[in-house]
Amino acid sequence: MRNVTLLKRRITLILLVFVCLFLCTVRLISMQIVEGDNYLAQTEISYTASQEIIATRGQIFDSAGRLMTTNRPVYRVIVQKAFLPSVNRNDILLKAVNVLRSSGEEWNDSAPISFTEPFEFTESDNDLLRDFKSRIIVNADATPDNCVSALAKKYDIDTEKYSREEVRLIGGVRYEMEKRDFSYENRFTLADDVSVDTVIKIKELGMKLSGVDTVEESAREYVITDSAPHVLGAVGAISPEEYAKLKSDGYGYNDIVGKYGTESAMESVLRGTNGMRTIVRSADGVALSDTITKEVSAGNSVRITIDSDEQRTLQEILANHINWLNNTADRGKDCDAGAVVVLNAKTGAVLGMANYPTYDLKQSVEDYASVLAIEGSPMFNRCTNGLYRPGSAFKTITAADGLTNGLIDRSTRCTCTGVYTYYSDYHPKCTGYHLGYNVVDCLKWSCNIFFYDLGRRLGIEELDAFAAKFGYGTDLGLEIGGLSGQMSSPEVYEKLRGESWDSGNTLQAAIGQLDTMITPLHLAVQALTLANDGVRLKPYVVDSVWDYDMNTMVYKTEPQTAEVIEDKNGAFGIVREGMIAVSTLVNWPTSTALWNFDGLPYSVAIKTGTPEAGSPGVYNSTVMGYYPAEDPQIAFGVVLEKGEYSRYMVRNIIDCYIYHDYQPDIDENGIVLNPWKRR
Repeated sequence: MRNVTLLKRRITLILLVFVCLFLCTVRLISMQIVEGDNYLAQTEISYTASQEIIATRGQIFDSAGRLMTTNRPVYRVIVQKAFLPSVNRNDILLKAVNVLRSSGEEWNDSAPISFTEPFEFTESDNDLLRDFKSRIIVNADATPDNCVSALAKKYDIDTEKYSREEVRLIGGVRYEMEKRDFSYENRFTLADDVSVDTVIKIKELGMKLSGVDTVEESAREYVITDSAPHVLGAVGAISPEEYAKLKSDGYGYNDIVGKYGTESAMESVLRGTNGMRTIVRSADGVALSDTITKEVSAGNSVRITIDSDEQRTLQEILANHINWLNNTADRGKDCDAGAVVVLNAKTGAVLGMANYPTYDLKQSVEDYASVLAIEGSPMFNRCTNGLYRPGSAFKTITAADGLTNGLIDRSTRCTCTGVYTYYSDYHPKCTGYHLGYNVVDCLKWSCNIFFYDLGRRLGIEELDAFAAKFGYGTDLGLEIGGLSGQMSSPEVYEKLRGESWDSGNTLQAAIGQLDTMITPLHLAVQALTLANDGVRLKPYVVDSVWDYDMNTMVYKTEPQTAEVIEDKNGAFGIVREGMIAVSTLVNWPTSTALWNFDGLPYSVAIKTGTPEAGSPGVYNSTVMGYYPAEDPQIAFGVVLEKGEYSRYMVRNIIDCYIYHDYQPDIDENGIVLNPWKRR
């Protein structure tokens, strides 16, 4: 019985083994025959690449919620290294360029050589030519033909297979790819903003254009292009220098970045977060999978503090005044430029920044060269980067300094006889005689002698330190940047002239001359500080940041105090009296108000200046102030280059920002008859 049992067990075991072998055989047959095609396809998968999904850039709105800068969908032709065969890549690139060329599209190729024979250099910039020749390894004196030959050698372009012009086309694209750091991680954008027809052609030639693809992304679109272009700013392709600096922050060579203005200042906010997709393709280019491996996140949107309609009116006020000077005024006919800054006196928010000449943002993006060719450098932001002497507008600082220090009080009298005789060898003059005038009167009549003497008594160190509290010579902290300027000082004087400071120089510093140079923004901040009795607020142009669609606020800019000057002895109230007195000046003997403030319900506080503009006998015109004087709502600073009567613009600024009522008097030929609107 035992033997029979053992035999049965052996037979069972043998049967089990045969069953297992049979099942394995069936499975192998299934894998090789039934599923063979599928597994064969998988063995042929050899290309996997990650493709960056470019985030949609945040939008920019004005203070009234009007859309100023947005995005529009565009198609781009891209090249990905993982899918580009090294064996015939020159063939593929030439085919792709020919498709673009036949469709009338442009492509990215910055090689400075013409596309057709006889070849010529298309770039006159020596630095760019030098860089190009250095990259393709030719001598500095290489001809265009030498450079085309060098492109063929560097990029292994068969000169027997391709014509010279085809060599130039292929070489230019290969040069651009290298320049833009083309790699497995960094795609190359061959063409931007192509038509749908071009996309279809590229797709139809997909099998012949391995590595070449199209993607739908977004491009910047400027909606309001004629209002505050300097503040809005623009974007552009990342430069090699920017790429080197921003690469560690996740930027690629195909990214765009803000170049100036709000676009640059708020780059990190507007940019968003790029996503990533992983694409798997078979050897014959068939897409096997396309997976989003990192979600894309649109940038946040920005609301600025400027109302685009008010800004446009402010620009018109400035342009009309210069028009009037050039065509009608008795003085200032050579005025060719100017700037106006208007601030919210309660918060420091920028309400307006007008430049003359100005430009259209769309034109600068589409035809940059044409804007650069406009006389007067319209793209130069004079509001933040133009440096000018303040002239007599500075006397308000000198007066406030003397009053807070107790060197003078409201009753201190002037002994102006027309010439300052304190120094035996230096006798600067005044524009009149002001015997017995107090500080309020001396501000009203802008008596030089009074402020010469006060400046001498204060000393340059004290005057410098006090002016710095108003922002002179300091970075005001505006988001879009700006120059710090400088206050006259022994150090600056010696640096500029190589000479030692003379005590008589303090007299000129006390009336806003010599080496004191500020921007119109500084002038407006000076007015703001006076309006707030010594409290200097930080100017800002970004009102708030929101999600892309402006549904949820991320944060709002709050007013920030930059400096507090202790208001001793009622100094700022006395200076205010003087500034109000300036606005009441009349044109003797006709008793006609110089400023045309008739009918305004509140007092106006201003101080003017006629500073030297560099060349002998050439002067600028400045004015700064605030309104209403009793409860300031706006503060402003104006500079006219080689101009006059900047004070006439004050009524127009008030009408624009407080009463929203500006109606210029212009004849049928477009010439301004009166620079202000009379009520």
